Amino acid sequence: MKIAWLNHYLARFDALAERDRMAVSLLLLVSLLMLFYLLFIEPQMLHAEALNKQINSMQMQVKAGEQQIGLLQKRLHQDPDAENRQLLARLKRQKQQIDEQLQVKMQGLIAPAQMAQVLESVLTQSTALKLEKLNNLPVRPLLEDSLDDKQGKNAAASADVGVYRHGLQIEFRGSYLQMLAYLRLLKTLPWNFYWDSIEVTMDKYPQAQIVMTVHTLSFTPGWIGV
Repeated sequence: MKIAWLNHYLARFDALAERDRMAVSLLLLVSLLMLFYLLFIEPQMLHAEALNKQINSMQMQVKAGEQQIGLLQKRLHQDPDAENRQLLARLKRQKQQIDEQLQVKMQGLIAPAQMAQVLESVLTQSTALKLEKLNNLPVRPLLEDSLDDKQGKNAAASADVGVYRHGLQIEFRGSYLQMLAYLRLLKTLPWNFYWDSIEVTMDKYPQAQIVMTVHTLSFTPGWIGV
């Protein structure tokens, strides 16, 4: 019964004009992508946003603690005081605790130097997909996004507190069904990374082009090896 039902709709699809088949295929692609986005991508993006806010908050605490430590160190050199030394020790312990919490938050994230290789390796497992571009994006301090651009160089200097955002953009072409299979396969990887955007352009049926942007975090301001 299911096969007969499927054959019925396949026959109706084959009977359509090429332009109508393109329209139906595009509608199906958009529907599948929207479903994939709602089930997998959007929850990941919301989780990434919440995690970034937590990391931003902790990094700001680290920055504030470092500033207090600097002031107290100057005061200790000028006028040594037991109370100030105790406060300094407490602030250093708090900074260490925050650093340890950041380490836990970032466990499981893929290393920047491995992200390009892993994404390309998974892509090449499908002969129906063709890699066109794989570009690393400029490495930026994580806190840079949360600072006012009007602060200029001072803002950029304040943002550099030890956690960096490594972005990667991959562009490939192929069957949209294989493309969805590739995205699902990425979800099964043992490493984590954050999804930023997915752009799909429907070419001549059944080919499609996709541009995907992702990022990971690290304590190293190095570039991703592409």
